[in-house]
Amino acid sequence: MSELQERSEGAVRVLTFARPPGNTLTTAFLETLRARVEAAGREGGVRALVLESSVDGYFSSGMDLEELLSLPAPRRGESFQALIAVYRALLCFEKPCVAALSGSALLGGWVLAMACDWRVMGTHAKISLAEIRVGLTPTPALVARLSQLSANPQIVKEMVLRGRSLNAEDALAAGLVDEVCAEEETRASALSAAVRLAKSAPRAFARIKATLNAGASDAALWDRALKEFSDVFAGEEAREGLAAYRAKRRARWEGA
Repeated sequence: MSELQERSEGAVRVLTFARPPGNTLTTAFLETLRARVEAAGREGGVRALVLESSVDGYFSSGMDLEELLSLPAPRRGESFQALIAVYRALLCFEKPCVAALSGSALLGGWVLAMACDWRVMGTHAKISLAEIRVGLTPTPALVARLSQLSANPQIVKEMVLRGRSLNAEDALAAGLVDEVCAEEETRASALSAAVRLAKSAPRAFARIKATLNAGASDAALWDRALKEFSDVFAGEEAREGLAAYRAKRRARWEGA
């Protein structure tokens, strides 16, 4: 079975993540996802896009750290670069894009959800941008996006400085998701939202989306983000944080 399934529901293209147990994001998966997003953008019959998961409990738990750690040091930025390429493809996707968070969207999983225009979240799901817990940074570009989306600056600080995860109720109150429903209804609700958005005037929608996302796809900003991630990833704190994650122990920052 394909790790990234694709189907059409009328004029809505649905891409389903199917990489149990946590829908971790490998470089190959991200490259395929980017290609599918860009292809949907070129197809005239596609009026909207939905990203969803068939894995219980997770939309995505983020980048595949085992794959990342298996790469030689000079190549370890490739996974983050692939994630950002998908994120930017979603931002530049001129049609409506809806994320169905029937499970938790953590780290890179939440990055993908942030790039969508509408987010539907299950009542038991969680979201986080907690790279600090493994000695990494979400980079200025992604912190800026989180701040742009949220109605609560305090929540943003708690997410990125303390690694706080938000439940559905708190995510909705902070303006980070648009709808909350029971897990079993999330995918259908996201499809309904995509159908509604697909009825918008397409050129007007594309222009309004570009206005809402103004600055978020600036090339210089992403060059800075990639450099910062690479610099931090090469440091002692990231090595300790990722080693602790792999060993399932608490990180010891005082020695990093």
